[in-house]
Amino acid sequence: MYYWSVAAPLPSTGELFAERYRVVAKLAAGGMGAVFEAEDERSGNAVAVKLLHPELAQEPEMHRRFKREGSILQALHHPSVVRVRDVGTDARGRSYTVMELLRGETLHARIEREGALDLGALGPIVEGIAAGLGAAHEHGVLHGDLKPANVFLLAGEDGAVGGAVKLVDFGTSKVHGLERLTRTGEVIGTPTYMAPELLTGDGTIDERIDVYAFGVLLYQSLAGGAPFTERNPGKLLFQIVMGQGVPLEERRPGLPASLYEVVRHAMAPKKADRFESPRAVANAWASTLPSAEQ
Repeated sequence: MYYWSVAAPLPSTGELFAERYRVVAKLAAGGMGAVFEAEDERSGNAVAVKLLHPELAQEPEMHRRFKREGSILQALHHPSVVRVRDVGTDARGRSYTVMELLRGETLHARIEREGALDLGALGPIVEGIAAGLGAAHEHGVLHGDLKPANVFLLAGEDGAVGGAVKLVDFGTSKVHGLERLTRTGEVIGTPTYMAPELLTGDGTIDERIDVYAFGVLLYQSLAGGAPFTERNPGKLLFQIVMGQGVPLEERRPGLPASLYEVVRHAMAPKKADRFESPRAVANAWASTLPSAEQ
């Protein structure tokens, strides 16, 4: 594959990108790239266009990961996984992924605003996450970076955000059995949500890395904050590997004892001690709640 010697800049508002997508506004930007709202001039639909930062687009590994994410999502057709409509590279060498435009907010934004969430509100969110992960796993794909920022809560026609979810950002995903989620000298993913076996490189990688992240996400949703408090990166990794998070009982007392056990089980440092699948997590969650909370 040929890489342009001079990286083309990200598109600007009003620009016609890839001879089809008219950029309306920048929606978000992160360490890897940016997402823009655009109008598909062929269909008239509003879409989201995701691009790598220009400097990262020059790195073959990052470029490969970006294109792989688009290809993976094109194959996943599920209500709880963001839908990809187009993947390509424009005349200036800018690779892009065109997705359905989502309205609402991330689970991260809700936790930041509200803190610990009500059990009743979490029920449909837990179910949606389990369904989306299950669909990915059925295709042999592990998400690899499940966290509140990658769980999008959809707004209804009235603008109110409910419990329907879409999983986004499969950029660190892994085709089961083909490649690792780590590479020499670098951890790919968000450490707080990464299973210990990803950080140590011990053993094979399977669906239980997403189960672990699911458990951390549940903890954070219930406590209003992450289980690990260490800011030093090395000490943080030690806390994760040793399972030395703050017990959920201390952060949010008064929940059913069985619910604490669900979170502990999902977050077990040894993968053999975890739930086998996200569906098992969701089923255990539902069975612990009083009927009034479901």
